[in-house]
Amino acid sequence: MFEIAFKGTVASALAAIILLLACPAPSWAQSDNPLLAIDTSSPRGTMRAFHELTAKLETAYGQLIADPRPARQAEMRRIMDQLRRLLDMQQIPPASRRKVGGDTIVFLVDVLRRIELPKLTQIPDAKAVQSNREPDHWTIPGSEITISRVAEGVNKGRFLFNSDTVARAEEFYHLVEHLPPKEPTKLPSWRNVQLQAHGWMIPPDFVYNLPDSLKRPILDTPIWKLIGSFLVLGLATALAAIWYRLTWPTNSSRGPVRYMRRILTPLALLVIIPVARFLIDDQIFVVGTFAEMFEFSADFLIYVVLAWTVWLAVFLAIEWIIASPAIPNESLDASLLRLLGRVSGIAAVAMLAAQGAQQLGLPVLGVLAGLGVGGLAVALAAQSSLENFIGGVNLYADRPIRLGDFCEYGDIKGHVEHIGLRSTRIRALDRTITSVPNSQLAKVHVTNYTLRDQMLFQHVLDLRYETTTKQLRFLAFSIRGYLSSHPKVRKEVTVPRVHVVGFGDWSIKVEVYAYVDTRTVPDFLAVQEELILRLIELVSQSGSEFAFPSQTTYLARDANADTKSSRQHLVPVDLQNTQSIPLS
Repeated sequence: MFEIAFKGTVASALAAIILLLACPAPSWAQSDNPLLAIDTSSPRGTMRAFHELTAKLETAYGQLIADPRPARQAEMRRIMDQLRRLLDMQQIPPASRRKVGGDTIVFLVDVLRRIELPKLTQIPDAKAVQSNREPDHWTIPGSEITISRVAEGVNKGRFLFNSDTVARAEEFYHLVEHLPPKEPTKLPSWRNVQLQAHGWMIPPDFVYNLPDSLKRPILDTPIWKLIGSFLVLGLATALAAIWYRLTWPTNSSRGPVRYMRRILTPLALLVIIPVARFLIDDQIFVVGTFAEMFEFSADFLIYVVLAWTVWLAVFLAIEWIIASPAIPNESLDASLLRLLGRVSGIAAVAMLAAQGAQQLGLPVLGVLAGLGVGGLAVALAAQSSLENFIGGVNLYADRPIRLGDFCEYGDIKGHVEHIGLRSTRIRALDRTITSVPNSQLAKVHVTNYTLRDQMLFQHVLDLRYETTTKQLRFLAFSIRGYLSSHPKVRKEVTVPRVHVVGFGDWSIKVEVYAYVDTRTVPDFLAVQEELILRLIELVSQSGSEFAFPSQTTYLARDANADTKSSRQHLVPVDLQNTQSIPLS
């Protein structure tokens, strides 16, 4: 790649400037208008554009040496971009086209200067192409460098240096690099200049005074450029680490603040990475294999950081919404929003991953096909997890339980502390945590006590059998009146109700049935206590008493005595009040 270049010495730079300024522009140059479309309608147009732009690049290079400033560098970058448009790089990953295209241009310039080229009039023009007298490709005589009509894509119909030429440009260069240029030239080898080229921020004398050992290439890049690149990368890494330590949230950070502090790190990386890339690409000016590796890594890292940023941005937005007073932090709505945030974040990251893979030239379609082949195995392996996930979705949709609800699951009673994608956590009354798979929780009977709109007060009073009917009627009437007047007892058609419901083994049973207007257990317990104490008072006022388990046993003195005698000697015994009775 040859976007900016500097001569190593002032003398050589001045000489190059003089030669460049003295060199007239080619007679076939069309226009200096940067908005004018490049003629690629025929092999002749493409070759003419290549020579024209190459001449402009040499002129811009001489001006950059004479006046190194960003504007000159930008002009050379613009010309290089135009030269890349003459190359068919559809087979090259988009992220690598800049470096590959720059290297290809340098190689082609050096090659075309060392081989015999036909006159422009001998190259097929647009008329010859339109008349179908010429094929869709043209090869430079005595070489394998070919200009072909693009069959598909954004460059369809244009004549460009074909993909094979782009792929083999370095090969062609090495075959002819020992040959001298056919005509005298200011730059005998653009490739050699490219290797030592650097940006306007680096003084030319600094590079010139470097020892030759540091100018030797490794991975097609001089050693001094490798050292400079690693220094920049080390500095960038140190800055990112310091920023991470300063901004990463502490354990006390919660809600939106936590995600705001988290997102500061990827945002800083989105600044640090482009700056480091600018210094390495445009100032140190790495080339060759190392440049391609760096470009790939930088683009990959950019997409990773972008995905990280989007992921955190989604959760930041969700936490801002949850932070509103209308949505409690531990509510099911908050959990559902967080679930939707995860799904949205995953979708956004997947889209960025697909875009990044396409830019980097990764086999997206192949990966998707592989996923399709292995999808069945993955689905079978993740059947349990998928079932739990669907169960969790059902819990969110049906809402049988919510965060904080008091529920009963089997023999477990407790409060719901977490509803996740895989399981639900319930804190039991003994403060232990039970994790229940969502698939199992969605199938079984779950009693949610928190969703009650009122709570049932139901008790059975056991009264002694000595209680008279008058006392029972008085007691029932008193209890009904008390319940009907209580402010916390619901008054409906069928409740409250008080009835004598039957006979027990040792008591007459009176059922008290009513609804307490409360949803919380503490309030209900307080009302229940008040009602029970009042019932005890009403039972006492009625003249009755509560019964307790008792039994009366009749014992005979002699089993052989006559019936009349035996009956006269029957002794009633209260087992509760008698310890022992002699049988003699």
